[in-house]
Amino acid sequence: MSPLRCACLIDQRGSSLLLVRVRRNEHWYLPGGKIESGESAESALRRELAEELGIVLEPESIRYLYTVVGPAYDVPGDVELVCFAARWSGEPRALGEVSEARWIDRRDTATLAPAVQILCAKYLDVSASASAAAPPSSP
Repeated sequence: MSPLRCACLIDQRGSSLLLVRVRRNEHWYLPGGKIESGESAESALRRELAEELGIVLEPESIRYLYTVVGPAYDVPGDVELVCFAARWSGEPRALGEVSEARWIDRRDTATLAPAVQILCAKYLDVSASASAAAPPSSP
């Protein structure tokens, strides 16, 4: 079974990440979503963030960071998180299937979806400044 491919935004400020919850799930996910057939990861990222958070990415600031593979939450198989950094404008708000958006301390691993836990353990430095993980964002 091929992993579910998702394009995700990494925005870290100190030890906090911009994360979302979908519907009534207990765990928090990276903002973004499924890459549709024939769609580029960057296009999926821009579409998903506009649809689900109402934020607009600055196209020239989008940069690929890394890809994380881990267990999908609450469904069989794996998820592949294609992670990007970018500057953005707008105020993140829960739209579409997103029920909540919030800055969450990444050290609170019990609240994070499994693949996000892997991302935090392998790729993110908790002592890093916001600019280490991503270009500054416009809140």
